[in-house]
Formats: sequence, C-alpha cells, structure tokens
Amino acid sequence: MMRRATPIFAAIVTLAITTSAQAHVTVTPGEGVAGARQVYVVRMPNEKQVDTVRLDLRVPEGLRVTSVRQQPGWRMTLERSPSGSIVAIHWAGTLGPDQYAEFALQARNPEQSGEMRWAASQSYAGGLVMDWTGERGSKTPAPVTTVVPAAAMPEHAGH
Repeated sequence: MMRRATPIFAAIVTLAITTSAQAHVTVTPGEGVAGARQVYVVRMPNEKQVDTVRLDLRVPEGLRVTSVRQQPGWRMTLERSPSGSIVAIHWAGTLGPDQYAEFALQARNPEQSGEMRWAASQSYAGGLVMDWTGERGSKTPAPVTTVVPAAAMPEHAGH
C-alpha cells in the first residue's frame, strides 16, 4: 500500500509547489526589443486569505514609461524623478482572496539589450508585505524582462 501512496503523495507535493511558484507578481511579455515601444501587463494574484490592498512597482532603470492605464476600483499614484520620468507606480484598492488583477503600462524600452528587473511589493490587509525582488528560482522572484537587440527579432514580429 505504501508504494501506491508514494506516487500520489509526490503528485500532490509537485502540484502544491507548482501552484505556489506561480503565485507571484509577473510582468508580460517576458521579452522586448531594444528601443521599441511596448505595452507591459503586471499581473498580481492574491494567494492569501486576506485582501491585497496595494501594489508598488519600481520601474526598471532605462525603461521610459509613457502612460499607465487606469484600473477600475484602484487609485494610482505616480512617483517621478527630478527630471520628470516615472520611476514607480503605486496602486491602492481591494483584491479579495483567490482573485487577480492586471495593470497595464506603455513604455519605451532601453536602447541597450539586457535584463530589466522589476521590483514589486504586494501589501495585504493586516500589514503583511511581500517583496517580489528575489532571484529567479527563489520563493519571491522579481519579474524579469529580457531586452534583445532589434536585429534579433523577426522582421514582421507583432504585425
């Protein structure tokens, strides 16, 4: 009997690990073209049993945000550098357990290829804050976008 239970137990553990690994703030698409205009979507799931009440997003260095879509039911505040560039976006609202929200922004990618790391903090009712700033494979990975040289993309990509 123990031999039969072991594969079932392993499947349950694998599912639990996979599910928890997906429960973090993400940014799509995961790849962009250097210097191109792009729309990014920030997805925030609520995997806790209390409401999420805030999302704070630091804009990666070199990315120039040109506009942010208003998310119904959420109040948005933009943080700017002394030069006027948007360096952080703060959303406040209510997201219940087992729900997710998406926030969109338009930006111009950096001219140089490389990785852009987004730093996100998700705040819950009661004061818990999850910082999504860790390395890939960690329990709290930061969203990452890879910026590739313009020549690396197919000629008609996105048309």
